[in-house]
Amino acid sequence: MRPAFSIFKPQDHDYSGGFEQLLRQEKALYEVKTGRSELPVTCFEGIFPDWAYDYVKDGGVAVVSGAQKKTFSFDAGFVTRAAVEYIDLSDLSLGKARICSGISVFEGSGKGELTLHENRTLKYGQRPGFYPVFLEKKLGKGTIFYSGVKMAELLTYEGSDLRETSDVLDFDERICSIDKAKISAALKKILMHAMHKAGYPYLSLAYYPDGAKNIFAYSIDGDGLLSEGVDDLLEASKKTETKLVFYISKQLCEDDPDLKEKLCKIKKRDILASHGAVHNAKDGYEENLKDLEIFDQWMKELGVSYEKSYASPRGMYCEDLGRALKEKGYLHSRDFGFAVDDHPYFPICEGEWNGPLQIPCDGFNICRWMLKNKEEGRTMPSEEEVYASYVKQIDYKLKMDQPLLFFCHPQYFGLYAKTVYPKIVEYAVSKGAMLSDYVSYGNYWIRRDQCCYDAKIVDGKLKIETLKWEDDIRLCIDGVIQEK
Repeated sequence: MRPAFSIFKPQDHDYSGGFEQLLRQEKALYEVKTGRSELPVTCFEGIFPDWAYDYVKDGGVAVVSGAQKKTFSFDAGFVTRAAVEYIDLSDLSLGKARICSGISVFEGSGKGELTLHENRTLKYGQRPGFYPVFLEKKLGKGTIFYSGVKMAELLTYEGSDLRETSDVLDFDERICSIDKAKISAALKKILMHAMHKAGYPYLSLAYYPDGAKNIFAYSIDGDGLLSEGVDDLLEASKKTETKLVFYISKQLCEDDPDLKEKLCKIKKRDILASHGAVHNAKDGYEENLKDLEIFDQWMKELGVSYEKSYASPRGMYCEDLGRALKEKGYLHSRDFGFAVDDHPYFPICEGEWNGPLQIPCDGFNICRWMLKNKEEGRTMPSEEEVYASYVKQIDYKLKMDQPLLFFCHPQYFGLYAKTVYPKIVEYAVSKGAMLSDYVSYGNYWIRRDQCCYDAKIVDGKLKIETLKWEDDIRLCIDGVIQEK
């Protein structure tokens, strides 16, 4: 049998496609089916059809996201429905994850922990209202892993909020409302466990080129191109032999009399990309399409070419923007309002692929820090404080297996760039990170996505067949990167 996943797509039931998005991100082997599959593991969203009981009894393994009171014909331990803000994934080494979601609660044994009564004092040695996130049930020869949290569906949700950007910094920004990176990481661990339970290895492709441990890239939102900031950034990027991607906004740059000269200076060794025409989120498809066309015409009038990469103004991404970007041939979009810290992925909405590659970046940026200090009457952060914050972030991301992808604005980070940026780059490299840029990294993920392979077990041994491959792509077996 092939060590592959089946995803059940019902014809008469809601289907978010979250499992598809996740397994495509992993480049695991999977098939989408409208009926029973004989593959070892099948994923379900909120529904468990009659044939699935025999599938599990015969030795199959099921992973059910968003189970409800009547999902199963057996007693699954349903307790109640609830609205929760966080789930605790500490026993999966992921800490607390913000989900802000209505869920179904089940009692039993399993992984993760949720509570119906947050911030309550525990009395008399009892812990009322605590239940697992993922539960495990044996059925015949097989096993069912299920959760009342719509884990797969949450990966496809929009929405951002002003909140802390990470577990290690007291710093807030308007980022994705839920912790998709932690949710996807938890699901990956459950899917790997499910595949092992079925007796097969978990196959995926490495996240970084040539099997690198991690990757470092930095981008600049060019909401305004102040000469000193840009000059210092360009000097820093040259010194470190890195390339910064400048995402340029028409509205906030067009009145600069020296704009073309600055853009040409940037293009000599760094990269230009799009930050849109109007520096604000646009909700409708036609509105987004027009904005992209205005930006493109403006750049043509300037006589300056740019990469088909996009950063959403104010970090706010939406489905209609994704459609418009895809229509205009954009390859990737870098945002923090749709997801933060996660690995790149192709977004899916209501079961349909929507938009170009999404590259989530970290929400931490110096400008927000500086403005907040000014509002509160405090001094500006020192170079030592800025560097220490990046070190904390890098260490945390490496621990959480998240890419080192950052951003800021020229008039803010430029003040620190000549001294702080080289130290950040040096520290990232010392921790094993490969130096790259958002465009090259996005293009790597597009090539990675186009790679095809198959696998099967023959006489107890794993046999891999590469159908379409690239030299810098590496196969992973149970999360371990294989040699070339």
